[in-house]
Amino acid sequence: MKPEEFAQRFFDTAAEMGCSLTEKGNIICKGGKNLSRGKVARMWQRYGELCMSDAKKEFKNDTHGLKQFRQIAERTLQA
Repeated sequence: MKPEEFAQRFFDTAAEMGCSLTEKGNIICKGGKNLSRGKVARMWQRYGELCMSDAKKEFKNDTHGLKQFRQIAERTLQA
């Protein structure tokens, strides 16, 4: 799967889960870091299907954001 395709599926899954979005369309995380399509695509490009476990490096001080990312990524990969 291409990074852009994963990012699109990720955001579709987030919308189905009821995640809040900013005016620019980024996913709002409780810990402060918002997820953009570009950031999600870069994480997929770096880690591939291991992004759920290896994404911890991207969320050093944002445990809520990491948990939210993992939940959305897990559902995205199951679909």
